[in-house]
Amino acid sequence: MKLKEFIQRLNQIMETEKDSDKIDVRMADNIPVVEPIFKDGTVFITDQK
Repeated sequence: MKLKEFIQRLNQIMETEKDSDKIDVRMADNIPVVEPIFKDGTVFITDQK
């Protein structure tokens, strides 16, 4: 998935939820997302700083 498509999907979620500022973001294995890292042309979503 490309970054632009990922952001578009997140924006769709934000638009459909009234309290989107209260929505927690987690990875599929229920680990909280801490930080996106850009390395070698790829964005990695990680649970570490």
